[in-house]
Amino acid sequence: MYLKYIQLISDDDRGNLASQSLCMTEMFLWELGKRIQTKDCEAVVFICGSFRDYKLINTSKNEPDILFLKNTYELEVPFCYSDFENATNKKKILADTLEKAMLYLCELKNWDSQRVKATFKKMKEKEYKAEIKGKTKLSPDKKKKAYPLLQLDLKQFTLYLVVEDKKRNIIDKKLIAETDTYLEEISYHMRELKWLTDKEVALFKRAHKTVYTSIRL
Repeated sequence: MYLKYIQLISDDDRGNLASQSLCMTEMFLWELGKRIQTKDCEAVVFICGSFRDYKLINTSKNEPDILFLKNTYELEVPFCYSDFENATNKKKILADTLEKAMLYLCELKNWDSQRVKATFKKMKEKEYKAEIKGKTKLSPDKKKKAYPLLQLDLKQFTLYLVVEDKKRNIIDKKLIAETDTYLEEISYHMRELKWLTDKEVALFKRAHKTVYTSIRL
């Protein structure tokens, strides 16, 4: 078992923290990969609020519900939402909050804290610009490759279709969609990537009829 879901939430902000923090939690999980092995935890929910200290309040092993997996930890995390709301460096605040909470869990559960620190160092080096590169597909003639590129921000997710040559030079890049910060909404545009010919690649939507956006070279 490994850690694969993380969420930051606040009880009194109408879901704003959960929505804006998704870019940082997803970036952390992407950069981390399947490198945190656990005995009984697949997901962590950090409940952010006016708490005095970090506290593990639940390690659910019941059946999963609509929101959470079967093996979910819940922790209280000290956090001032009003300060965050008025800040200009929101991504750094979110990353720092997540790092401190994760390191608390590492110490508590004997997880690999060095991997966590290394991941946040990498995120900082990338200036917290969250980009997730989808699975690459070669063209039939093996001369080009294409992939979806997802950019995550505080209030918007942006999806591109990218085509590169063998030397990783970008031949073309096309905007596919801009959505709110919901993975389900952006995933609607990412059902399948397929080369139609040597000179046309398409990204299909999750629609009842065949709908796609393509790049013709």
